[in-house]
Amino acid sequence: MPSGATWKACFCRRHSGMKDRFTHASRIGRGKIPKEMRQRIFERDGYTCQFCDRVFVAEDLTIDHLVPISKGGLDEPTNYVTCCRPCNEAKAASPLVEFSQRINVRLEELPVHGDPIIDNVDLPIQIRLLRKRIFERIRAGALSVTGKSAQKKLEKTYRTSFWETPLGRALELEFPLLPGQCRIMIPEIRTIAKDSEEFLLLVELAKSANTRNLVGTVLRKDCDIVARTRDLAQRPNTDPALKKRLLHALDRFEGELRRRSRTEAGFEHN
Repeated sequence: MPSGATWKACFCRRHSGMKDRFTHASRIGRGKIPKEMRQRIFERDGYTCQFCDRVFVAEDLTIDHLVPISKGGLDEPTNYVTCCRPCNEAKAASPLVEFSQRINVRLEELPVHGDPIIDNVDLPIQIRLLRKRIFERIRAGALSVTGKSAQKKLEKTYRTSFWETPLGRALELEFPLLPGQCRIMIPEIRTIAKDSEEFLLLVELAKSANTRNLVGTVLRKDCDIVARTRDLAQRPNTDPALKKRLLHALDRFEGELRRRSRTEAGFEHN
C-alpha cells in the first residue's frame, strides 16, 4: 500500500454479504475458491496487488490468504487479498507480520473486507476501527482466532473490547436489562430503524442468534422492517426454527406495543 494510505483506504465501501454472522461455522483448510469469488475479490481490490501496489490483469493475479492456512488462517473473504504471482511466491507460508516487514508494508495499511461491522459505513468510525484492530491483532499473531468457531470467538472479543469504550459503557447504562449480545447490536440497529417501532422490533430480534442474523442483511434500512418480519414469519418455506424465533419476537414486540398503548391511555385519562 502507498505510504500515505489512510484508514479510509482500509475499508470496503460496500456492506458485507455475511448472512449467518452469529451462527457461522468458519471455513478451515484449503478449499477451492470459486471463479466468481475470485473475480469479486479482484474487482474489490481494483486488480491491484495489496503488497506491491501494482495493477495487473486478472491472469497475473492470485488470491492470497493473509494469515496462511498452515498457521490457522481461515479460508474466508476476510482473510483474502488480491496478490500478484511474484508476491504470492515470495510470501508463501511466511507469517504475515514477517513478510510485511520484509516488503515494508504496515499491517494496519492492509484492508479488511467482508466484515459486517467494518463494511458498514453508517456506523461511527470508532466502532469500525475497534473491529479492525481485532483483525490486525489476529494478523500480527497477537490473537488466536482459529477453527470452525472462529467467528464466534471474533464476536466475543469484539464485545469484550466494546464494553471498555465510552460508547459501550454508555449503552450499558442506557440498556441495563438487555443481554450483552443484544445490547451490542444497538449501534447497528440505530443505523437501520426509521422509527421507535422498528427499533423495538429489531431489539427483540437481536435477542436470538438466528434472528439476529437478519439485522442488516435481510432487514435493512431500505425496507419496512415490521412488514418484512411478518412476511418472513408467514412464508411456508421459512426454516421452522427461524419461524419459531420470528413469531416469538413478534409476540414480544406486539405485547410491548400494547403495554405502551395502555400506559399512554392512562396518562391521558389522568
